[in-house]
Amino acid sequence: MGLLTFIRDIQTAYLLRSSVVRFFKGANCKVASSARISNSKIVVSSGADLQIGENVVIRNAELYVEKGSLIIADFSIISSNDKNRRVAVIINDGQVEIDNHSKISCDKIWVRFGGALSIGSYTNLNRGSEIRCDERIKIGSYNQISYNVRIWDTNTHNILKPEQRREIARRYYPYFGYEKTRPKTKPVEIGDDCWIGENAAILKGTTIGNGGIVGFNTTLTGVQIPPNHVAVQDISIKTIEQKHI
Repeated sequence: MGLLTFIRDIQTAYLLRSSVVRFFKGANCKVASSARISNSKIVVSSGADLQIGENVVIRNAELYVEKGSLIIADFSIISSNDKNRRVAVIINDGQVEIDNHSKISCDKIWVRFGGALSIGSYTNLNRGSEIRCDERIKIGSYNQISYNVRIWDTNTHNILKPEQRREIARRYYPYFGYEKTRPKTKPVEIGDDCWIGENAAILKGTTIGNGGIVGFNTTLTGVQIPPNHVAVQDISIKTIEQKHI
């Protein structure tokens, strides 16, 4: 790992611990010598930035920084426990900052259109979950985010006229769903010490205060949850209940 301590202005490809790490010419990359990378793929394009701190673990992961930056602070973990399943962090255009001692085991983090995602320290993001950021998502510290959770600040797709969508489908086939412009977005913010239950969806415009709890299978869109409140969706009556803890 010593060779990866600081690499800049050269196109570099390394194979280490069953991993491929490629920094294109003009990429600005700092990887601490104590970081551990295994069974992973890391690609950083020209002009993009990558910083991996001390004692970071990257295992069974794929990290792509096309335009923008990815910062992973000390002692954080980007890892799937299953060697046949990868954690994907894809930055087409934007910034991702993961603070110290956090663990990211979700399926995908995807940032586009200059989006900014920050995840605080000691936050746990579990398997099957996904973050889609096209504007701004701020997740605080000491959060427990369960399985199959969706955190999106974006509609992910524009609603176009059929002829427009067909033309895009033909042009970019076999890549479906290509977007030239940013869809409708609104920032999402999750405070500190929150619990987000399994299968929950935290969608654009939602704010959850410190100590908030979101129940199993609950969907929140444009909702403001005060600190130390519980949000539970009763599917039978299709309402959101909020209770003070």
